Amino acid sequence: MRQLFGALLALLCLSFAALPVLAHHSFEAEFDGDRLLTFTGVMTKLEWQNPHGWFYVDVKDDKGTVTNWAFEIAAPNVLVHFDENMRQYFVANQGKAITLTASPAKNGSNKAAADMVKFFDGRIMAMGSKRYHGDLDSEQILKNIK
Repeated sequence: MRQLFGALLALLCLSFAALPVLAHHSFEAEFDGDRLLTFTGVMTKLEWQNPHGWFYVDVKDDKGTVTNWAFEIAAPNVLVHFDENMRQYFVANQGKAITLTASPAKNGSNKAAADMVKFFDGRIMAMGSKRYHGDLDSEQILKNIK
């Protein structure tokens, strides 16, 4: 009985140790940090969660087709260090047009890592670390988003 209990306890500890590996991913493995695209559309949803938040935008292409894109953002605790009201900016802008720059997913899916967001009221906020910028500097990014 003692051996069974010890084996189960060891298995449980290994399971918990593996959870952080499953929860996180590599930016470089998932997104193309050398490309920065500009998107404009209506924000439809916010998922304010760890380890990364997500927001969703209906983006209309040149032919008028609307596609819902998912944009990853930094963890909420990182974003509130940029501005303590960051979550409120997202909530206030649901259903409104926003513009943003983001690094697209390498697999071609409709998701990207958000870099800078220009909210409906004109406020421009950073959404992640410097690695999202690819080869562009901050002035070039702001030109793309304004």
